[in-house]
Amino acid sequence: MPEKAVELFIQDLANRMQIRDSEKRQDDNAPLFIGLTEDSIQTLLSNSFMQNFSAGKQLIQQGDTPTHLYFIIEGSIKTVRYSTEGEEATIRMLQAGETFMDAVIFMGGKSPINALTLEDSRFLMIPAEAVRRHALHDAQFACNLLRIVTKHYKNAMQQIDSIITKNPVERLGYYFLKQHLEQDPQSMDIALPFQKSTIANHLGMTPETFSRALAQIKKMGIDVDQEKLTLRDAYALCHFCDPDTAHSCPKFETDFCPLHSDCKTHCH
Repeated sequence: MPEKAVELFIQDLANRMQIRDSEKRQDDNAPLFIGLTEDSIQTLLSNSFMQNFSAGKQLIQQGDTPTHLYFIIEGSIKTVRYSTEGEEATIRMLQAGETFMDAVIFMGGKSPINALTLEDSRFLMIPAEAVRRHALHDAQFACNLLRIVTKHYKNAMQQIDSIITKNPVERLGYYFLKQHLEQDPQSMDIALPFQKSTIANHLGMTPETFSRALAQIKKMGIDVDQEKLTLRDAYALCHFCDPDTAHSCPKFETDFCPLHSDCKTHCH
């Protein structure tokens, strides 16, 4: 990537992601470039390039050896695995600012997943060897990678736990609650970042089961359309809360937390 293109990318990324002075829960979002100096970014991107892909494009096939770390500039992707019968299981759904192939680069060997674009998308392609080399020389970059991989690991554990221990309504409510807390806990609207069919597959549901669960969710004070949810009651999702989501909620352990209120009622 020419030096001028690197400079333009850094400037554009700073505007989009606010990587220098962001106040948006950096530890939870763990963007790849948080805290890096401009020199560090330029070194990392010296052999990188940007590339566009249309919707439905398979970027990585299970069994491929990944050659690049993908940073999503625009668009969204899903990573999936297929059963021997050809049934699809959605592992991750990722949007702008997130990365994939990060863990696989350090695992070595072949990719255990497939990656497909969900819409027209643009990526920054960083050579795998450059990522490994830079992680050895820049502690902040290594920490960013560790936070990202750890976040994906945590999300995978929550996904497995949800599919095993929660019924469909609980799974869907828990997913909506996480989206609510990640987007804006003070808002009564929750944007649906992916199509409902993709969300259903990610949650291990058939379309029919998803529709029935959604009908039950609507009875709990939540309006649903194609692109967003609207809470008629600010506490409509609170009964789906668990220890993981609780610590992300600004109401937790305050007088505005229903769970905290219940505890005080029962304890006194």
